[in-house]
Amino acid sequence: IQQTEGSVLLFIIERGEMMIEGRYVLTNITIINGKNNRAKPDMFLKIHDGNIEEIGPMANYVPSASREVDMSGYYAMPGLIDAHIHLAGGRGCGLWGDTEILCEPKEVRAMRSVYEAQKMLKHGFTTLRDISWNGLYLKRIFHDKVMPGPKVIACGPGLARSGGHCDSPQLPLEFVKKNHFWAILSDGREECIKNVRRVLREGADQIKFWATGGNWGTDRITDTHYSQEEMNAICEEAHRIAGTMVCAHCETEETIRMALKAGVDTIEHGEELNEKLAEEMSQKGVILVPTLYLLANWYDFVKTPGSDAPKLIRPDAFLYREADTLLTDQEKSRYHKQVIDSFHLALKKGVKIALGSDTVYEPACEYGEQSMQELKELIKQGMSIDQAIKSATEIAAQACGMAHRVGTIEPGKAADLLLFKENPVENIKMLTDKDNIEYVIVDGKLAVEHGKLAW
Repeated sequence: IQQTEGSVLLFIIERGEMMIEGRYVLTNITIINGKNNRAKPDMFLKIHDGNIEEIGPMANYVPSASREVDMSGYYAMPGLIDAHIHLAGGRGCGLWGDTEILCEPKEVRAMRSVYEAQKMLKHGFTTLRDISWNGLYLKRIFHDKVMPGPKVIACGPGLARSGGHCDSPQLPLEFVKKNHFWAILSDGREECIKNVRRVLREGADQIKFWATGGNWGTDRITDTHYSQEEMNAICEEAHRIAGTMVCAHCETEETIRMALKAGVDTIEHGEELNEKLAEEMSQKGVILVPTLYLLANWYDFVKTPGSDAPKLIRPDAFLYREADTLLTDQEKSRYHKQVIDSFHLALKKGVKIALGSDTVYEPACEYGEQSMQELKELIKQGMSIDQAIKSATEIAAQACGMAHRVGTIEPGKAADLLLFKENPVENIKMLTDKDNIEYVIVDGKLAVEHGKLAW
């Protein structure tokens, strides 16, 4: 084996197919396990059939017939996890509620989503929790290991009310029902139950629903979109299948309270937390996915009447009674403060916080880059580097329902690893710039080498 710069993992590349069946050992490596994130130098990491078989100090290592790769000078940490993403395969800026995306063939979007998932992999994200139709099928082809890709924890399309967030009322109803890329319109208790079953039939790992609007041109974050009865039905039906988790898009205090009462497992966004709700989430172990970068910078991205922001263009008000209503700078500042205050409250009260970028489609959001911005924003708004890394590994794994398989470097878990030349806990730039990730390993197999897919 040539142990020269740029070819230290040449052995893995050349024999990568065999590693799925065989054993190998990374020796003399420094491990950051994703739990306490303290670097442990001079360790060995034994991998068998894509799983971590054994970890220990080199002083206790007994050479065997397993293949050995000397990783002196390298740091290993768990693969990153984005717990809120949409592999929609679309291209647009959000103009008129995603018209430009809905009007593309579904097949085009499906093929494009492969690129999106692989781009996330190049940024070090080895697991994604996706809300879209595409994720239901991406997880199958990546699991087949015929091409490199992350693990996709599929929610399938989320449940949305007719005329609510993720409906596109500028287009005929039947067209939207047939073609929407991340929503399935569901009204009333019985239809909610039926569509939970329908999405589970397609292989969904989790169920998502929009409890409020989402600040699109045709709806508002302040409106409640589902009744308590409908939320209860969604959670009850999803939880009927053991292991199925439920995530709820909640942007108001009222809907957070309703969703917690219904029994959701994660709250998405959640920018109107109060002390009582934060304490309840902490007590119940309900995870918050704040999508902090997107919300804290929302009015830098979104065009509102009277503004000229370049991204995520918002049309004139859908409701005529609001056609001349302008959002003031004071209202924008108040919203920004609410987002940050809720995050600080969750942090203070010990709520579990998972990284989620809410990347939707390019060029509105760039896959991978927006996830890294989310990591930076968590730190900017008060998390330590250690807390932010745990948010993107151990806690995000819990949000995905996959803590038994990913999120930490431990025996019995999948060998999903990132390898660096410097300690990312001491230098966060190592982690937030994909060019610093030397290698990405998924299920024990080299998937990315110096930013390029390895097979």
